[in-house]
Amino acid sequence: MAEQQTSDRKGLRLRPAPPKEFDPFAASTADLHRHGLPLRPDPQTQPGMAALWDRQARRYRGFEHVEPRADTATAGQGHTEPRADTAIDERPTEAGSRPAPVPALGPAPIESCGYSLTSLSAPFTALFVTWTVPDLHFSASALGLNRFHTFVGLGFLDVHVEMTVDSAQNVTSQLWAQGVGQVGLSVRPGDVLSGSLCLDTKPPGTAHYFLANETTAQTMNFTVDTGYPPAVTVDMGVTRDDLNQPAHPLAGFGVVYFDEISIYTTGGGRLLPSGQAITMVDERGRTLARPYLLNDFACKVVFVAA
Repeated sequence: MAEQQTSDRKGLRLRPAPPKEFDPFAASTADLHRHGLPLRPDPQTQPGMAALWDRQARRYRGFEHVEPRADTATAGQGHTEPRADTAIDERPTEAGSRPAPVPALGPAPIESCGYSLTSLSAPFTALFVTWTVPDLHFSASALGLNRFHTFVGLGFLDVHVEMTVDSAQNVTSQLWAQGVGQVGLSVRPGDVLSGSLCLDTKPPGTAHYFLANETTAQTMNFTVDTGYPPAVTVDMGVTRDDLNQPAHPLAGFGVVYFDEISIYTTGGGRLLPSGQAITMVDERGRTLARPYLLNDFACKVVFVAA
């Protein structure tokens, strides 16, 4: 097992990739642990998690495993979504919306759009989600560049697709994970990504990341001892971001889909509709992007043209 330290001294553990013929269903517990793969939950006590493990194991059996890299230059950068004491919450349907308060723990609507769930009685332990990487179109900016990212988060754990677009419509995209930085799994507009984020509730707050590019058939996994407390939030959505400027335009992004969403706490599963929808607004309160609930396990975030 290779082991590294990130710039903030949290332990990143990298394990050798499984061989091409590796069969997770025939593998022993020691084999799974050796390659940093999640152990199969007990079907009797955790039937939902066990069924999800079976589905994921079949799905990614033939994927190429890509070795992650720890980018110390970006691992310590603050990418946690901005939070709001008060916010605008809309859980719209295609026909309309109904405002309601957003909890203080939710992402701030001045920056972000998406869904946020809070659980104070039973901490979140796992998030499974599939999402799309959008193409971007430049919105006029004095800096000549729009910064944008999609995000999925479990407590302080975050996975982002960091993106930029310039006035010539050149788009860049990189995958970033909290505690690691840019991880080296190639992504580009049009790709479909999957992420599994798990966080232990006891010190040292061990995080287990499993990431996949469904389009290129590549996977990546790693473990980080984060020191983070148990997770009380789950978030997903998009953010406009431009060097921490107080006001910056939102790049045109079309639609970002979040599908196959499974959320677990120490007390059992949670469904997306139990969370809060957050509509992004500008400094004047005008809507920039709007979330839509599609079903119990899927949502989308839609750019609102000026």
